[in-house]
Amino acid sequence: MRSLWIERINAGTRLHGVNYGNFMHGLMKENIQLNRKVLSELSMHEPYSFKALVDVSRSAFPGNRPPVKKEGLAAIL
Repeated sequence: MRSLWIERINAGTRLHGVNYGNFMHGLMKENIQLNRKVLSELSMHEPYSFKALVDVSRSAFPGNRPPVKKEGLAAIL
């Protein structure tokens, strides 16, 4: 079950431009103690709450940068 939870969390974090490891590290630095089962459920059923956690994690860990959006021809290529 743990691997399924990790896959779900990873899928949710990647939607917001953060990978699983950096997300978990950011939560640890902010002392947010939610287990993987709860994070998995949040990523599937509470996307706005999960995005708030991603934002907190991103601000706590400098490796969590927002994705760079390309415009014009660069977005097509």
